[in-house]
Amino acid sequence: MESSGAEMEMETETETETETETEIESRKRPRVEEAAAVEAEKGAAVVAVEAGYPSLAAAVALWDPLLAARDPSLAAAEYAAWLERMAAARRADQVKAIEFRKNLLANPLTPEQLREREEAAWDKYNNESWEMIRDNWTWPPFESLTDIPCMRYTKGPNYPGHVFPMETLQVVSVQVKEITGGLHWPLDVYGFVAVRDVLDRKRNMLFDRQRNDYQRISEQDSYLTLTGPTRGVVMTIDTSYLEAKLRVRGATESEDKDLSKFAKTYRLGCYLPIKHTSKLCTLELQHYTVCSSVEATIRVQVTDGQFPHGFRGVLTASTDSESDVMISLLDFNDDELPVDAEGSVKLSRQVVSVKEGGKLKVSVWQRGVGEEEDKEITAASFVAMEAETSTNYMPMKKWKCWMEVNVAWSLFSCW
Repeated sequence: MESSGAEMEMETETETETETETEIESRKRPRVEEAAAVEAEKGAAVVAVEAGYPSLAAAVALWDPLLAARDPSLAAAEYAAWLERMAAARRADQVKAIEFRKNLLANPLTPEQLREREEAAWDKYNNESWEMIRDNWTWPPFESLTDIPCMRYTKGPNYPGHVFPMETLQVVSVQVKEITGGLHWPLDVYGFVAVRDVLDRKRNMLFDRQRNDYQRISEQDSYLTLTGPTRGVVMTIDTSYLEAKLRVRGATESEDKDLSKFAKTYRLGCYLPIKHTSKLCTLELQHYTVCSSVEATIRVQVTDGQFPHGFRGVLTASTDSESDVMISLLDFNDDELPVDAEGSVKLSRQVVSVKEGGKLKVSVWQRGVGEEEDKEITAASFVAMEAETSTNYMPMKKWKCWMEVNVAWSLFSCW
Protein backbone atom coordinates (compact mmCIF):
# COMPACT_ATOMS: atom_id res chain seq x y z
CA MET A 1 0.00 0.00 0.00
CA GLU A 2 2.89 2.31 0.78
CA SER A 3 4.39 1.54 -2.64
CA SER A 4 1.13 2.40 -4.35
CA GLY A 5 0.96 5.65 -2.45
CA ALA A 6 4.50 6.54 -3.53
CA GLU A 7 3.67 5.84 -7.18
CA MET A 8 0.58 8.03 -6.98
CA GLU A 9 2.64 10.80 -5.43
CA MET A 10 5.22 10.58 -8.27
CA GLU A 11 2.47 10.71 -10.94
CA THR A 12 0.98 13.75 -9.24
CA GLU A 13 4.38 15.46 -9.20
CA THR A 14 4.89 14.64 -12.93
CA GLU A 15 1.47 16.05 -13.84
CA THR A 16 2.28 19.15 -11.82
CA GLU A 17 5.58 19.58 -13.66
CA THR A 18 3.85 19.07 -17.06
CA GLU A 19 1.18 21.60 -16.26
CA THR A 20 3.83 24.03 -15.15
CA GLU A 21 5.71 23.67 -18.50
CA THR A 22 2.45 24.21 -20.44
CA GLU A 23 1.72 27.29 -18.44
CA ILE A 24 5.22 28.56 -19.10
CA GLU A 25 4.84 27.99 -22.86
CA SER A 26 1.44 29.68 -22.87
CA ARG A 27 2.96 32.66 -21.09
CA LYS A 28 5.91 32.79 -23.52
CA ARG A 29 3.82 32.64 -26.72
CA PRO A 30 2.12 36.05 -26.35
CA ARG A 31 5.49 37.58 -25.52
CA VAL A 32 7.06 36.08 -28.66
CA GLU A 33 4.11 37.15 -30.80
CA GLU A 34 4.18 40.58 -29.22
CA ALA A 35 7.92 40.85 -29.86
CA ALA A 36 7.41 39.80 -33.49
CA ALA A 37 4.65 42.37 -33.85
CA VAL A 38 6.89 45.02 -32.32
CA GLU A 39 9.72 44.10 -34.73
CA ALA A 40 7.30 44.15 -37.67
CA GLU A 41 6.03 47.53 -36.52
CA LYS A 42 9.61 48.81 -36.23
CA GLY A 43 10.30 47.55 -39.74
CA ALA A 44 7.13 49.20 -40.99
CA ALA A 45 8.18 52.43 -39.31
CA VAL A 46 11.57 52.31 -41.06
CA VAL A 47 9.89 51.64 -44.41
CA ALA A 48 7.46 54.50 -43.81
CA VAL A 49 10.27 56.95 -43.05
CA GLU A 50 12.30 55.75 -46.06
CA ALA A 51 9.22 56.29 -48.24
CA GLY A 52 9.10 59.92 -47.16
CA TYR A 53 6.45 59.76 -44.42
CA PRO A 54 7.27 61.58 -41.16
CA SER A 55 6.17 58.60 -39.05
CA LEU A 56 4.50 55.20 -39.13
CA ALA A 57 1.25 56.79 -37.97
CA ALA A 58 1.29 59.13 -40.98
CA ALA A 59 1.83 56.21 -43.37
CA VAL A 60 -0.94 54.16 -41.76
CA ALA A 61 -3.30 57.14 -41.82
CA LEU A 62 -2.89 57.35 -45.59
CA TRP A 63 -2.99 53.57 -46.05
CA ASP A 64 -6.30 53.05 -44.20
CA PRO A 65 -7.59 56.30 -42.64
CA LEU A 66 -10.81 54.76 -41.28
CA LEU A 67 -9.07 51.91 -39.47
CA ALA A 68 -6.30 54.21 -38.24
CA ALA A 69 -8.88 56.51 -36.66
CA ARG A 70 -10.84 53.63 -35.07
CA ASP A 71 -7.94 51.44 -33.84
CA PRO A 72 -4.41 52.82 -34.40
CA SER A 73 -2.67 49.70 -33.00
CA LEU A 74 -4.62 47.30 -35.22
CA ALA A 75 -4.07 49.54 -38.24
CA ALA A 76 -0.32 49.62 -37.59
CA ALA A 77 -0.24 45.81 -37.23
CA GLU A 78 -2.18 45.26 -40.46
CA TYR A 79 0.00 47.77 -42.27
CA ALA A 80 3.10 45.90 -41.10
CA ALA A 81 1.58 42.59 -42.23
CA TRP A 82 0.77 44.09 -45.62
CA LEU A 83 4.35 45.29 -46.02
CA GLU A 84 5.59 41.80 -45.16
CA ARG A 85 3.29 40.25 -47.78
CA MET A 86 4.60 42.68 -50.37
CA ALA A 87 8.18 41.86 -49.40
CA ALA A 88 7.45 38.12 -49.57
CA ALA A 89 5.94 38.56 -53.04
CA ARG A 90 9.04 40.46 -54.18
CA ARG A 91 11.29 37.73 -52.80
CA ALA A 92 9.24 35.09 -54.63
CA ASP A 93 9.55 37.07 -57.87
CA GLN A 94 13.30 37.33 -57.37
CA VAL A 95 13.56 33.56 -56.87
CA LYS A 96 11.55 32.99 -60.07
CA ALA A 97 13.77 35.42 -61.97
CA ILE A 98 16.92 33.64 -60.75
CA GLU A 99 15.51 30.25 -61.76
CA PHE A 100 14.52 31.64 -65.16
CA ARG A 101 18.04 32.98 -65.75
CA LYS A 102 19.56 29.65 -64.70
CA ASN A 103 17.32 27.76 -67.11
CA LEU A 104 18.07 30.25 -69.87
CA LEU A 105 21.82 29.86 -69.36
CA ALA A 106 21.52 26.07 -69.25
CA ASN A 107 19.33 25.97 -72.38
CA PRO A 108 20.11 29.09 -74.45
CA LEU A 109 17.59 30.08 -77.12
CA THR A 110 18.56 30.65 -80.73
CA PRO A 111 18.07 34.15 -82.22
CA GLU A 112 15.05 32.84 -84.13
CA GLN A 113 13.49 31.43 -80.95
CA LEU A 114 14.12 34.71 -79.12
CA ARG A 115 12.48 36.67 -81.93
CA GLU A 116 9.48 34.33 -81.96
CA ARG A 117 9.13 34.63 -78.18
CA GLU A 118 9.28 38.43 -78.32
CA GLU A 119 6.74 38.57 -81.15
CA ALA A 120 4.38 36.20 -79.33
CA ALA A 121 4.65 38.23 -76.11
CA TRP A 122 4.07 41.51 -77.97
CA ASP A 123 1.02 40.13 -79.81
CA LYS A 124 -0.35 38.76 -76.53
CA TYR A 125 0.09 42.18 -74.93
CA ASN A 126 -1.65 43.95 -77.85
CA ASN A 127 -4.57 41.52 -77.85
CA GLU A 128 -4.96 41.75 -74.10
CA SER A 129 -4.76 45.57 -74.12
CA TRP A 130 -7.45 45.81 -76.82
CA GLU A 131 -9.66 43.25 -75.07
CA MET A 132 -9.09 44.88 -71.68
CA ILE A 133 -10.30 48.24 -73.00
CA ARG A 134 -13.29 46.52 -74.63
CA ASP A 135 -14.20 44.49 -71.52
CA ASN A 136 -13.90 47.48 -69.17
CA TRP A 137 -15.64 49.97 -71.44
CA THR A 138 -18.16 52.05 -69.45
CA TRP A 139 -19.16 54.63 -72.06
CA PRO A 140 -21.60 54.12 -74.98
CA PRO A 141 -21.67 50.65 -76.61
CA PHE A 142 -18.13 49.69 -77.61
CA GLU A 143 -19.04 49.00 -81.25
CA SER A 144 -21.09 52.18 -81.75
CA LEU A 145 -20.08 54.79 -84.34
CA THR A 146 -20.05 58.53 -83.76
CA ASP A 147 -23.32 60.18 -84.67
CA ILE A 148 -22.03 63.73 -84.32
CA PRO A 149 -21.97 65.11 -87.87
CA CYS A 150 -19.49 67.39 -89.55
CA MET A 151 -20.64 70.99 -90.27
CA ARG A 152 -22.36 70.94 -86.88
CA TYR A 153 -22.14 74.70 -86.36
CA THR A 154 -21.63 75.95 -89.92
CA LYS A 155 -24.79 78.04 -90.00
CA GLY A 156 -23.85 81.12 -88.01
CA PRO A 157 -24.06 83.54 -86.41
CA ASN A 158 -26.86 82.10 -84.24
CA TYR A 159 -24.94 79.05 -83.06
CA PRO A 160 -24.77 78.30 -79.31
CA GLY A 161 -22.38 80.30 -77.16
CA HIS A 162 -20.45 77.26 -75.92
CA VAL A 163 -18.68 76.55 -79.22
CA PHE A 164 -15.07 77.50 -79.86
CA PRO A 165 -11.87 76.49 -81.69
CA MET A 166 -10.22 73.43 -80.16
CA GLU A 167 -7.06 71.35 -80.47
CA THR A 168 -7.54 68.52 -82.95
CA LEU A 169 -5.73 65.45 -84.22
CA GLN A 170 -5.02 65.60 -87.95
CA VAL A 171 -4.53 62.07 -89.30
CA VAL A 172 -2.66 62.26 -92.61
CA SER A 173 -2.11 58.64 -93.60
CA VAL A 174 -1.92 55.03 -92.42
CA GLN A 175 0.64 52.77 -94.09
CA VAL A 176 1.42 49.04 -93.81
CA LYS A 177 5.18 48.37 -93.80
CA GLU A 178 7.78 45.70 -93.02
CA ILE A 179 5.59 42.61 -93.43
CA THR A 180 6.88 39.34 -91.92
CA GLY A 181 5.55 35.94 -90.86
CA GLY A 182 5.42 34.48 -94.34
CA LEU A 183 3.30 37.27 -95.84
CA HIS A 184 4.00 38.39 -99.39
CA TRP A 185 2.95 41.42 -101.41
CA PRO A 186 0.31 42.24 -102.52
CA LEU A 187 -1.96 42.00 -99.48
CA ASP A 188 -5.75 42.07 -99.39
CA VAL A 189 -6.56 44.05 -96.24
CA TYR A 190 -9.84 44.57 -94.44
CA GLY A 191 -10.94 45.65 -90.96
CA PHE A 192 -10.87 49.10 -89.40
CA VAL A 193 -8.77 51.88 -87.93
CA ALA A 194 -10.66 54.33 -85.70
CA VAL A 195 -10.19 57.14 -83.20
CA ARG A 196 -12.36 58.06 -80.22
CA ASP A 197 -12.44 61.48 -78.60
CA VAL A 198 -14.13 63.12 -75.63
CA LEU A 199 -17.09 64.41 -77.63
CA ASP A 200 -18.92 61.07 -77.51
CA ARG A 201 -16.34 58.25 -76.97
CA LYS A 202 -17.64 56.51 -80.09
CA ARG A 203 -15.66 55.21 -83.05
CA ASN A 204 -14.79 57.82 -85.65
CA MET A 205 -13.70 55.62 -88.54
CA LEU A 206 -10.56 56.37 -90.53
CA PHE A 207 -10.61 53.09 -92.47
CA ASP A 208 -13.47 50.61 -92.52
CA ARG A 209 -13.83 47.66 -94.91
CA GLN A 210 -15.59 44.31 -94.71
CA ARG A 211 -13.99 41.09 -95.93
CA ASN A 212 -15.73 41.20 -99.32
CA ASP A 213 -14.70 44.87 -99.76
CA TYR A 214 -10.97 44.49 -99.08
CA GLN A 215 -8.26 46.87 -100.30
CA ARG A 216 -5.34 45.41 -102.21
CA ILE A 217 -2.06 47.07 -101.27
CA SER A 218 1.36 46.53 -102.82
CA GLU A 219 4.93 47.11 -101.72
CA GLN A 220 5.05 50.20 -103.97
CA ASP A 221 1.75 51.60 -102.63
CA SER A 222 0.97 50.25 -99.17
CA TYR A 223 -1.13 53.17 -97.93
CA LEU A 224 -4.65 52.44 -96.75
CA THR A 225 -7.31 54.50 -98.53
CA LEU A 226 -8.74 56.49 -95.64
CA THR A 227 -12.41 57.44 -95.65
CA GLY A 228 -12.42 59.44 -92.44
CA PRO A 229 -12.57 60.97 -89.99
CA THR A 230 -16.21 61.83 -90.55
CA ARG A 231 -15.79 64.91 -88.32
CA GLY A 232 -12.94 66.73 -86.61
CA VAL A 233 -11.10 64.72 -83.94
CA VAL A 234 -10.89 66.78 -80.75
CA MET A 235 -7.90 66.49 -78.39
CA THR A 236 -8.04 67.43 -74.70
CA ILE A 237 -6.20 66.44 -71.53
CA ASP A 238 -8.77 63.66 -71.09
CA THR A 239 -8.00 60.21 -72.48
CA SER A 240 -8.86 59.46 -76.12
CA TYR A 241 -8.23 56.26 -78.06
CA LEU A 242 -6.65 55.04 -81.27
CA GLU A 243 -7.87 51.60 -82.25
CA ALA A 244 -6.97 49.19 -85.08
CA LYS A 245 -8.16 45.75 -86.03
CA LEU A 246 -6.86 44.80 -89.47
CA ARG A 247 -6.80 41.40 -91.14
CA VAL A 248 -5.25 39.87 -94.25
CA ARG A 249 -7.68 38.03 -96.48
CA GLY A 250 -6.73 34.45 -97.32
CA ALA A 251 -8.12 32.01 -99.90
CA THR A 252 -10.82 31.11 -97.36
CA GLU A 253 -11.99 32.91 -94.23
CA SER A 254 -10.32 30.28 -92.04
CA GLU A 255 -6.99 31.25 -93.63
CA ASP A 256 -7.35 34.96 -92.80
CA LYS A 257 -4.71 36.35 -90.44
CA ASP A 258 -4.65 39.19 -87.91
CA LEU A 259 -2.42 41.83 -89.47
CA SER A 260 -2.53 44.43 -86.70
CA LYS A 261 -4.67 44.65 -83.57
CA PHE A 262 -4.19 47.20 -80.80
CA ALA A 263 -5.76 50.00 -78.79
CA LYS A 264 -3.71 52.96 -77.61
CA THR A 265 -4.59 55.91 -75.45
CA TYR A 266 -3.57 59.45 -76.29
CA ARG A 267 -4.25 62.93 -74.97
CA LEU A 268 -3.22 66.50 -75.56
CA GLY A 269 0.41 67.05 -74.63
CA CYS A 270 1.32 63.35 -74.69
CA TYR A 271 3.24 61.51 -77.39
CA LEU A 272 1.20 59.37 -79.78
CA PRO A 273 3.55 56.84 -81.45
CA ILE A 274 3.88 57.03 -85.22
CA LYS A 275 4.77 53.35 -85.62
CA HIS A 276 3.08 50.30 -84.17
CA THR A 277 4.85 46.98 -84.72
CA SER A 278 3.01 43.67 -84.50
CA LYS A 279 3.98 40.10 -85.36
CA LEU A 280 3.18 40.45 -89.07
CA CYS A 281 3.78 44.11 -89.93
CA THR A 282 4.48 47.67 -88.86
CA LEU A 283 1.57 50.10 -89.06
CA GLU A 284 2.77 53.67 -89.56
CA LEU A 285 0.40 56.51 -88.68
CA GLN A 286 1.33 59.98 -89.92
CA HIS A 287 -0.40 62.68 -87.88
CA TYR A 288 0.01 66.04 -86.22
CA THR A 289 -1.81 68.26 -83.72
CA VAL A 290 -3.58 71.41 -84.88
CA CYS A 291 -3.82 74.00 -82.10
CA SER A 292 -6.88 76.23 -81.77
CA SER A 293 -8.43 74.81 -84.92
CA VAL A 294 -11.72 74.84 -86.80
CA GLU A 295 -13.28 72.07 -88.86
CA ALA A 296 -13.27 72.31 -92.66
CA THR A 297 -15.61 70.11 -94.74
CA ILE A 298 -14.65 70.11 -98.43
CA ARG A 299 -16.99 69.67 -101.38
CA VAL A 300 -15.85 69.63 -105.04
CA GLN A 301 -17.99 69.89 -108.17
CA VAL A 302 -17.23 70.14 -111.90
CA THR A 303 -19.05 73.27 -113.07
CA ASP A 304 -17.77 73.70 -116.62
CA GLY A 305 -16.46 71.20 -119.15
CA GLN A 306 -15.63 67.58 -118.36
CA PHE A 307 -13.01 66.10 -116.13
CA PRO A 308 -10.31 64.57 -118.39
CA HIS A 309 -10.78 60.84 -118.92
CA GLY A 310 -7.73 58.77 -117.97
CA PHE A 311 -6.24 61.50 -115.81
CA ARG A 312 -3.85 60.06 -113.21
CA GLY A 313 -3.23 62.08 -110.10
CA VAL A 314 -4.54 63.00 -106.68
CA LEU A 315 -6.70 65.67 -105.05
CA THR A 316 -5.08 66.91 -101.84
CA ALA A 317 -5.60 69.32 -98.96
CA SER A 318 -2.86 71.09 -97.01
CA THR A 319 -2.65 73.84 -94.40
CA ASP A 320 -0.17 76.65 -93.89
CA SER A 321 0.78 75.24 -90.47
CA GLU A 322 2.08 72.05 -92.15
CA SER A 323 2.44 73.18 -95.75
CA ASP A 324 4.63 70.27 -96.84
CA VAL A 325 2.12 67.63 -95.65
CA MET A 326 -0.46 66.58 -98.25
CA ILE A 327 -3.71 64.96 -97.13
CA SER A 328 -5.14 62.77 -99.88
CA LEU A 329 -8.83 63.43 -100.58
CA LEU A 330 -9.20 61.35 -103.77
CA ASP A 331 -6.95 59.33 -106.07
CA PHE A 332 -7.49 59.65 -109.83
CA ASN A 333 -6.52 56.31 -111.37
CA ASP A 334 -7.72 56.22 -115.01
CA ASP A 335 -11.28 55.62 -113.81
CA GLU A 336 -14.17 57.95 -114.47
CA LEU A 337 -14.60 60.71 -111.93
CA PRO A 338 -17.00 59.43 -109.24
CA VAL A 339 -19.92 61.81 -108.72
CA ASP A 340 -23.12 61.63 -106.68
CA ALA A 341 -26.68 62.42 -107.75
CA GLU A 342 -26.13 66.14 -107.10
CA GLY A 343 -23.04 66.25 -109.29
CA SER A 344 -20.55 66.52 -106.42
CA VAL A 345 -17.35 64.52 -106.61
CA LYS A 346 -17.38 61.53 -104.23
CA LEU A 347 -14.27 62.24 -102.18
CA SER A 348 -12.63 59.45 -100.19
CA ARG A 349 -12.44 61.86 -97.26
CA GLN A 350 -13.61 65.42 -96.87
CA VAL A 351 -12.89 66.67 -93.34
CA VAL A 352 -9.65 68.36 -92.27
CA SER A 353 -8.69 70.70 -89.42
CA VAL A 354 -7.28 74.19 -90.00
CA LYS A 355 -5.72 76.53 -87.46
CA GLU A 356 -7.99 79.44 -86.54
CA GLY A 357 -7.20 82.26 -88.99
CA GLY A 358 -4.93 79.94 -90.98
CA LYS A 359 -5.09 78.92 -94.63
CA LEU A 360 -6.39 75.82 -96.39
CA LYS A 361 -5.23 74.83 -99.86
CA VAL A 362 -7.00 72.28 -102.09
CA SER A 363 -4.87 71.09 -105.04
CA VAL A 364 -4.94 68.77 -108.03
CA TRP A 365 -1.66 66.97 -108.69
CA GLN A 366 -0.78 65.09 -111.87
CA ARG A 367 1.36 62.01 -111.45
CA GLY A 368 4.70 62.08 -113.18
CA VAL A 369 5.54 59.56 -115.90
CA GLY A 370 8.65 57.45 -115.32
CA GLU A 371 11.14 59.48 -113.30
CA GLU A 372 9.14 62.70 -113.57
CA GLU A 373 7.94 64.21 -110.31
CA ASP A 374 4.27 64.83 -109.59
CA LYS A 375 3.27 68.41 -110.37
CA GLU A 376 0.54 70.67 -109.07
CA ILE A 377 -1.63 71.81 -111.97
CA THR A 378 -4.30 73.82 -110.15
CA ALA A 379 -5.27 74.88 -106.63
CA ALA A 380 -7.78 76.87 -104.60
CA SER A 381 -6.95 78.64 -101.32
CA PHE A 382 -9.15 79.62 -98.39
CA VAL A 383 -8.79 81.57 -95.14
CA ALA A 384 -10.26 79.71 -92.16
CA MET A 385 -13.52 81.04 -90.74
CA GLU A 386 -15.53 80.19 -87.63
CA ALA A 387 -18.74 79.49 -89.57
CA GLU A 388 -20.45 79.87 -92.95
CA THR A 389 -18.98 78.60 -96.25
CA SER A 390 -16.25 79.69 -98.64
CA THR A 391 -16.14 79.13 -102.40
CA ASN A 392 -13.24 79.18 -104.87
CA TYR A 393 -12.43 77.64 -108.24
CA MET A 394 -9.76 75.35 -109.68
CA PRO A 395 -9.34 75.74 -113.45
CA MET A 396 -7.76 72.85 -115.36
CA LYS A 397 -7.17 75.06 -118.40
CA LYS A 398 -5.34 72.48 -120.47
CA TRP A 399 -8.44 70.26 -120.37
CA LYS A 400 -10.98 73.14 -120.40
CA CYS A 401 -12.42 71.97 -117.09
CA TRP A 402 -13.43 74.12 -114.13
CA MET A 403 -14.05 72.78 -110.65
CA GLU A 404 -15.81 74.59 -107.85
CA VAL A 405 -14.58 74.01 -104.30
CA ASN A 406 -16.86 74.75 -101.34
CA VAL A 407 -15.60 74.65 -97.76
CA ALA A 408 -18.02 74.57 -94.83
CA TRP A 409 -16.47 75.87 -91.61
CA SER A 410 -17.49 74.89 -88.09
CA LEU A 411 -16.38 75.34 -84.49
CA PHE A 412 -16.46 72.57 -81.89
CA SER A 413 -18.48 71.89 -78.76
CA CYS A 414 -17.92 69.44 -75.90
CA TRP A 415 -21.67 69.29 -75.19
